[in-house]
Amino acid sequence: MRIDPRIIDRSVRIALNGQAYFTVGILIVIVAVIFFKGIAHVNPQFIFAFPEDMGRHGGIFPSVVGTIQLAVLSILFATPLGVGTAIFLTEYTRESIFTKLIRFGVESLAGIPSILYGLFGFIFFVIKLKMGWSLFAGTLTVMIMILPTIIRTSEEAIKSVPRQLRIVSY
Repeated sequence: MRIDPRIIDRSVRIALNGQAYFTVGILIVIVAVIFFKGIAHVNPQFIFAFPEDMGRHGGIFPSVVGTIQLAVLSILFATPLGVGTAIFLTEYTRESIFTKLIRFGVESLAGIPSILYGLFGFIFFVIKLKMGWSLFAGTLTVMIMILPTIIRTSEEAIKSVPRQLRIVSY
């Protein structure tokens, strides 16, 4: 006796949808609990004050400013390098072992978990190069982490433009 494939398909679809709804439901519950327990403690004093007593009291202002600085500087450093690499790979080189090696390296870097980038940045920039816990060390680490995404995205965007249009634009 064979089971109708449509019944199997429908059963699997129902099971997967149920699991997805369950997961999203748990996420909503976690966010709601954090929000309702934490909203009473968020006020302008907390946001704009400096930490006190080793971060146990006070505010989060330096952390917010540092995070914004880190993100902006990382994007400012990584964007020209990533877009330049993508332009070089698509416009100025032919498909060779060299370009395949670069693309393989970029794709490999894109698959590395961010925790390993953080560990690398800590060991290399903070300890080996003796930069200490600095904005520059963090910026370089995040820049290395987002570079493969910028390169691949820019490369695909350039490749999506028809060749005739690129030639005419020169």
